Amino acid sequence: MFTQAYTPEQSAFGKLENGRDVLILYVKEFKETIRAINQAGLSNYTYHWFATEHQDSYVLQMVYTDDLHIAIRFNTQHFKLIAQLMEPKDVILTAAPLSELMENAQKNSYNFLEFKDVLTFSQLSFTVPTPEYPN
Repeated sequence: MFTQAYTPEQSAFGKLENGRDVLILYVKEFKETIRAINQAGLSNYTYHWFATEHQDSYVLQMVYTDDLHIAIRFNTQHFKLIAQLMEPKDVILTAAPLSELMENAQKNSYNFLEFKDVLTFSQLSFTVPTPEYPN
């Protein structure tokens, strides 16, 4: 099974109001998918990790009940992000550049980021994939 996966262009770490650690990923290619998932009101998902064919990257795939899915590819330059996921973390996936969100927060003297279209995932953690590929 071929899965189209996209790499994060920007990332950030932070804390949520409840004190939990969060990893924020900006992936511009997911703009329409994020909107579709939110408009459909989908919230139940499963996730799994797999390695690419050449074992040089890892892919985190989230699959929703309506068979909508998102796949994020972590190349070697992103392995520090994966290291952050060794402990369970919340993840916010946005299609808005983090640099724009930061500029907006600074311009408005906010001490928080104001998101519009996002997907949130609770307590994700990295698990080393088995060598088998999903069908």
